[in-house]
Amino acid sequence: MRVNLLDGNPERRNGQAVPVPDPHDNGRPRPVVLNMNEVEATPISWLWTGRVAVGRITMMAGHPGCGKSMATADMASRVSTGTPWPDGTPCPLGRVLLLSAEDDPADTIKPRLVAAGADCSRVCVLAASTFQDKERVVTLTDVDIIEDALRQHDDYRLLVVDPIGSYLGAGVDAHKDNETRAVLAPIAALARELGVAVLVVAHTRKGRSDRADDAVLGSRAFTGLARCVLHLAEDPDDRARKLLLPGKNNLAKPPAGLAFTIEGDPPACSWCPDPVNMTADDLLEQTNAGNQTSALDEACDWLRDAMTNGPTPSKEIIDRAKADGVAKRTLDRAKDVLGVVSTRLGYDEGGAWVWTLPSADVGNLGNLRAESA
Repeated sequence: MRVNLLDGNPERRNGQAVPVPDPHDNGRPRPVVLNMNEVEATPISWLWTGRVAVGRITMMAGHPGCGKSMATADMASRVSTGTPWPDGTPCPLGRVLLLSAEDDPADTIKPRLVAAGADCSRVCVLAASTFQDKERVVTLTDVDIIEDALRQHDDYRLLVVDPIGSYLGAGVDAHKDNETRAVLAPIAALARELGVAVLVVAHTRKGRSDRADDAVLGSRAFTGLARCVLHLAEDPDDRARKLLLPGKNNLAKPPAGLAFTIEGDPPACSWCPDPVNMTADDLLEQTNAGNQTSALDEACDWLRDAMTNGPTPSKEIIDRAKADGVAKRTLDRAKDVLGVVSTRLGYDEGGAWVWTLPSADVGNLGNLRAESA
């Protein structure tokens, strides 16, 4: 339910929201209070029972190359045809809208959908927006564009965003909670209003974590706003087998894990009939027990990944490391081990510091100098 804080009508809205009058109204926003005695309890509506809820954000996380896009193609196929889910639960028939930044619609997405048995007339890709004959990339900040696309048909059931990091919009820092929440909260509100399930795909970071949800790359707002988190990983006993395991679940008891292999050409998911009695945290604990990599080695891997685009402002790296649970002392040791070079931008004491790997292409350093000038 959307509540208009600027509406001066003090009457109840649908028997729930009650703006409190302010006798000294000076133009400030007023609180909207919900009396829980008048709120009607409603059951959760599921697209995939226990895993993907209607009107909510669900996250699927995993390392690059672990089969996330294959799994989303399989899910889109099932929704487009009403085919039951791999665990046998029913799947509502409807349309699917894809935002896919890493896969080409013609040579990758379409073949995968066909191999999965999708009704391609019910699957659409939101490729761009257009204004005055000019196209531009769509991001999640374009809520109106996404809403217009979803309203073109009244039977959209699933919106897939793959990967979430490519759709936050320019200037949004994926490691800052307030910025990511500002982008995701309107999408969550839109999902509730339209009754569409939203599945966002995220990468997991390298390095040791005590909980699977903490390994998701970027801000904790990603897993904070998601009501359910699914983790996709290789089976440590059979690398050809992929495990879809439950993480956080705020709406139901976590379901059993599932497994699939990728078969055929073009490839498609082949689901294993037996459930996997393991959670994502169980798998992580097993992995950590067999992995004796030191915190310093993990910090070195993290720092290499953080600097893949070349020279990077040190403040940005330090803030990201803190968000990802890398201790400052360990980060400094990793910096020394890798031989990272610190360079001040500008020629006065107020210039910002930039870190550069010894083997990095320093061409970007000149651009950073120009931006700081």
